[in-house]
Amino acid sequence: MPPANIDLAAVAKHINGLSNKDKVIKIVQYGAQALQHYVLTDSKDPVAQRVNTLFWSLVLHRKLFRYFNSLSDLVSIRKRLQELSSEDPKVDKISSALLLGKNTSFFFFWFLDNAVYLSMGKVAKFNAAPVALASYHLWTLANIFSLARNLRLYGQCEEWQVEKKQDLKLSILKDFADLVTSVGFSKALNPHISWGQIGIAGIVSAVLHLYLTWPRIHSVKPRGYIKKS
Repeated sequence: MPPANIDLAAVAKHINGLSNKDKVIKIVQYGAQALQHYVLTDSKDPVAQRVNTLFWSLVLHRKLFRYFNSLSDLVSIRKRLQELSSEDPKVDKISSALLLGKNTSFFFFWFLDNAVYLSMGKVAKFNAAPVALASYHLWTLANIFSLARNLRLYGQCEEWQVEKKQDLKLSILKDFADLVTSVGFSKALNPHISWGQIGIAGIVSAVLHLYLTWPRIHSVKPRGYIKKS
């Protein structure tokens, strides 16, 4: 679906939403990560050291900013369970099940991510490395559920839903970018995804999120349209 009209007031409202503001910061964070890998390769360079400080500062601040995100997923989990128990024939239970998998994975991811913040912020003393690794695996699982759902939705699109298909293509690309990021941090592949590749994937994901969450102009089903069997 095409974006609605763009003006300064709309841009200000859009980027100041909590989720979108996080994505703006994410662009800077992952941009710093990519910059360190591809450009500022000398760790003794003062500029490289400042960029590295910026990166880790934003990692910590974004973790705090997203504290209690698990509550939103808890609400979504309850909604998905209600949909799955519903007898309404209009409810797409496969889609609800995939969303339930995504929300449940993120629910536990946020708990572990919050624990990692406590360690990084020196609030609690424990080895956060295995906790972080487990959180990356949960993040990967959530991305797989999201990708499966978006691929299914894309396959269900009707011919006249051109803009919706375009948005779903971008959503699928975002899912792949998120997978690169989560798998890269978990070091699940050999050879490992590089620090710079993770940075680029993070930027792509954040930019696509900002575009896809911009208010859309919904297409109208053509009069007399008959779906081909």
